[in-house]
Amino acid sequence: MKDTNPVRKEKFEHLKNASSLPFGKRMRYYFDFFKFPLLGILIVGILVFFFVKEVIFAPEVIFYGVIVNRTEVTAITDDEFIRSFPEYGNYNTKREKIYFSSDMFFNDSDIESAAKLIANASSGDINVMICNKDTFDRLSQAGLFADLDNYPELKAKYSDSLLSYDHTKNDTPEDDSLGIKTYGIDISDSAVLKSLNAFHEDEKTYLCIGLNSNTSDVVLSFIDWIAP
Repeated sequence: MKDTNPVRKEKFEHLKNASSLPFGKRMRYYFDFFKFPLLGILIVGILVFFFVKEVIFAPEVIFYGVIVNRTEVTAITDDEFIRSFPEYGNYNTKREKIYFSSDMFFNDSDIESAAKLIANASSGDINVMICNKDTFDRLSQAGLFADLDNYPELKAKYSDSLLSYDHTKNDTPEDDSLGIKTYGIDISDSAVLKSLNAFHEDEKTYLCIGLNSNTSDVVLSFIDWIAP
């Protein structure tokens, strides 16, 4: 079909005529003529590159640990704190991603942060949660911890450091059927945790496995690394 658009027709006539220009001028003309399509291709190319890099070839997340409701300003950053763990467990951080955050909160006054924690824990994304006794009770009541009865070897190994929660003390009668569940491991004397300074010195702190967590070897290795 013949092109009847006079503006487009004139542009292509100029493009044909440009072939007779000297090389330098010809290249400049071609650049001016195609710069917007080239810019569009470049932008699409950059977006595709970052999608492939960040999504398709992104390192596999093998561990996600959090501190919930810390009571002190941490002495070091989360990255500095977790830095020695991959070496301890011999993990390749270029291919395996390990996350740790001390900035997770569960407060009645902050519905957004509570909803975020509940969503992440319920989906099984959070492998390990560390908290004090008060937060332990609240998260236990919310049903965000895995029952350590499901991990008999772990329960036997830390039998002298376990903490349970009595669901029959809740105001909701339907919780009575849950009875007493063992959720926590006392890590108050952990030298590794104390290096972060996330809690008061005299404060009891506990490690719990997240609800629906995939408790792989890396999770057990983290517990060995941080437990006293």
